[in-house]
Amino acid sequence: MKNLLLLIFIIVLCPVITFANAKTDSLLKVLKQEIANRINYDTRQEEQIDKLRKQLKSLPAEYSEARYLATQQLFEAFRDYRYDSTFVYAQRLIELSRQSKNSARLAENRLRLGTTLIASGMFKETFDCLREISPALLNTGSKKQYYILYSWAYSDLAKYNRDAFYSPDDFNRKYSYLDSAINLTTPGTFERLILQAQQKPGKGPHPLVYYLTLMKRRLSAHEEAMVVTGLSRYRSGDEKIQLLTKAAINDIHTSTYRAQAMLSLGTTLYEQGRMEDAFYFLQQALTQANRFGSRLNQNEIVRILPIVAAKRVLLEQQQRQRFLIYLVSVFVIAIIIGLVCFIIFFQLRKVRRAERIIKENNRALEKINQQLWEEGRIKEEYIGFFFSELSGFILKIDKLKNNLHRKIKSATTEEVLRVVDGIDVAAERRQLFRTFDSVFLKLFPDFPDAFNALLREKDRVKPKKPGTLNSHLRIFALMRLGINSNEMIAAILEYTVSTVYTYRFRTRSKAIVPADEFEQRIMSIQLAPPKA
Repeated sequence: MKNLLLLIFIIVLCPVITFANAKTDSLLKVLKQEIANRINYDTRQEEQIDKLRKQLKSLPAEYSEARYLATQQLFEAFRDYRYDSTFVYAQRLIELSRQSKNSARLAENRLRLGTTLIASGMFKETFDCLREISPALLNTGSKKQYYILYSWAYSDLAKYNRDAFYSPDDFNRKYSYLDSAINLTTPGTFERLILQAQQKPGKGPHPLVYYLTLMKRRLSAHEEAMVVTGLSRYRSGDEKIQLLTKAAINDIHTSTYRAQAMLSLGTTLYEQGRMEDAFYFLQQALTQANRFGSRLNQNEIVRILPIVAAKRVLLEQQQRQRFLIYLVSVFVIAIIIGLVCFIIFFQLRKVRRAERIIKENNRALEKINQQLWEEGRIKEEYIGFFFSELSGFILKIDKLKNNLHRKIKSATTEEVLRVVDGIDVAAERRQLFRTFDSVFLKLFPDFPDAFNALLREKDRVKPKKPGTLNSHLRIFALMRLGINSNEMIAAILEYTVSTVYTYRFRTRSKAIVPADEFEQRIMSIQLAPPKA
């Protein structure tokens, strides 16, 4: 009887599992097609942005209100698309608010700036921005966004820190601000339900109640992506993959680059052992994070991607080994049935083939291990570098604080101002660059010579002092460390994006190697071997 029940269970369950797997694979195939067609959706977004820019440019200077509204439209067009442009238009809105001396608008636009900063993973700057906002100046809608932003910032901070001591307190602040935001929403609206789904566990119905209620409504593509991403947290297996795939497809359709769906999909596929798909979608998530400028997502992807790559290679090896065993087994059976004289011949042939495969795999593993070693050493050096710099900076701030405290108590305003004027930000940045140069040249002592070897004699770049880099070399040093985005390089070195682009373009054009190979040669400059 038990065997009969087991047989019935297998007969019923197998078609269900097969159907679920087929649906999942079909959805993933659609997502890959949409990724290939992403340029079409982005072109539509760029056309809309170009139209808004022309509209703003055509407005006379005296049409201040119309120019303000046009700038606001450009901010909204860039908000989920590009961090750097969103930041620029948020700053312009703040400047326009100051010019018009409109305190309420100034507070609202600082709120927009804070939302932009947290989307890029800039926690400190977000909290600084929030502290400059007076809630009394905000209307109900803006005050609601103010509480949502605080909740969002504390939530991301807790997830980023992952600290057993501080994270619980951050989560409590998140839920407190979230409750304040919910109290300002209208019952039954999409906004209220999506916020209630994120309440503190145990408060109110289970989050699934809210997500399933929203799933029954007609939603925009962006709203559906938000709902299915939230719902996926309470699902597993193929259903979770299907939900995250739908969210990622909707993000592509709406040219949304700051979303989490692609990263969550890649992580879920990795957890379920689907390494090939996990590696592909995590690469897409990294492209998405780099294009938007999300530091938080970049850090998370860079942490997990090498692990997935290594396991992917290991699985490929295991599959090759199983396939090899299968071939050998079939071959042995055929030899036993056939002529004995061919056994030695075919066995030797198989052994040679196996040796070649093993050597190729070993070379591939050595290359991956070398890359992982380089990444590990670079991270080790620069983590130490940044902690050292940060520690020194904190000590300077503490010393400055104590000094100012004494001056304020005992001295005049002029003396306090002299202390403040004595802060040399440019010198601090020069010191930061000197330390960066020192750490980088410790890792890559031959970098300047190797770099100049790619250029003609007259075009070679020489630092002013031994043991340092100049501006030109720092751009390519950051590229060798894996920072390839012009926007990120410009932000680190305080250049414009066009300046970085011009440096790279001109250097490629002066190289003695083909232009499309120049940056590959830069990336192949070797790390210094560890000292014995």
